[in-house]
Amino acid sequence: MSQRLLLFLLIILLLPHCTSPIKPGHHQQIGLQPIGHYSPDQLQFIQQELTAFFKVPVIILKEKEMPPSFINLSKGERYSADSIIKWLAHTAPDSITKVVGLTHKDIYTTMKENGHVKEPSYKYAVWGIFGLGYQPGRSSVVSDHRLQTSDLSRFRHRLRTIVIHELGHNQGLPHCSTQNCIMNDANERIQTVDQSADTYCPVCKSKL
Repeated sequence: MSQRLLLFLLIILLLPHCTSPIKPGHHQQIGLQPIGHYSPDQLQFIQQELTAFFKVPVIILKEKEMPPSFINLSKGERYSADSIIKWLAHTAPDSITKVVGLTHKDIYTTMKENGHVKEPSYKYAVWGIFGLGYQPGRSSVVSDHRLQTSDLSRFRHRLRTIVIHELGHNQGLPHCSTQNCIMNDANERIQTVDQSADTYCPVCKSKL
């Protein structure tokens, strides 16, 4: 076997995140991974919504505790979303095609431009977010910490939108410029999420 072929195979083995789009009838399953205690009502709501949307089985996995090493205390209690999705990708059961981590904890990522922390760095080094997912990949995480509202219908719309948005990234979809598409970038504003439609736009659907 040539060295080039061996290198190619090694690269494939080291990329467990890359998987195909979610398609009914292809023996695919979505796993919902509660991280710490997570509301059973919200888990059931997400399970029902994803089952109806993707037409594949959605499994609620056994609760896992948040690894304490993921915490950052510089802006209060926030947890690294990048660390979470890497952890989930490597610990989810092999039978799960995509895994969505769900937490009530605040999560963050580091916003970068041209390989450096976006300026002002004090703002973007530990940037609070709604969710994060590999693009493409096997895993994502969604926090409801920044989605809270007294309006239950609006809250559920926000939660559903963010979960389906991150699963869109897992299937390889980038952010979309089409107004109201679920893949539209939140652009740091919860109002964008509130204005989202219930599905992907025709352009995003065509990519799947």
